[in-house]
Amino acid sequence: MWKKLLEHYECDTAHRKQAIFSSIFILQNRMQTACEKIQTEISMKQWLLLAMTEICPEPRTLTNIGTFMGCSRQNIKKLTLALEKKGFVRLVPSGNNSVCVEVTNEAQSYIKKMGEKHMKALNLLFADFNEEEIRQLFSLYYKLHIGVERLETYAKDLDKI
Repeated sequence: MWKKLLEHYECDTAHRKQAIFSSIFILQNRMQTACEKIQTEISMKQWLLLAMTEICPEPRTLTNIGTFMGCSRQNIKKLTLALEKKGFVRLVPSGNNSVCVEVTNEAQSYIKKMGEKHMKALNLLFADFNEEEIRQLFSLYYKLHIGVERLETYAKDLDKI
């Protein structure tokens, strides 16, 4: 099915852009579905929150993690509350009426336990890429992030009108 989509949009640059845009969402859905069959204790969004919390600059408040992940504070709070029930994070009151997120040892153990499965999943996902192609894709994704920043600015400017 996805091959038909890409073939349909192969005709010119404008159509290729549409295909890339659409396929990002399709790939996200497919990866989430597949990965949640591999990792059943937490959702992929919860896993992403754990991973991003570990590398998010201090202070790791709900707002800062949300900004880092491109989500609202409310979405981050919903994910952290579910992870807190599982014992994977701790919500710690902080200054200025904010809440910081701490990843627990239980979460670290879970991440370590899942490490081999995660590595296998990544290896399967990128099996058809050589090192240079992965480097190129990484570079192209960087450019795509810059484009998303421009898109966010455009969307904010439209809100002002």
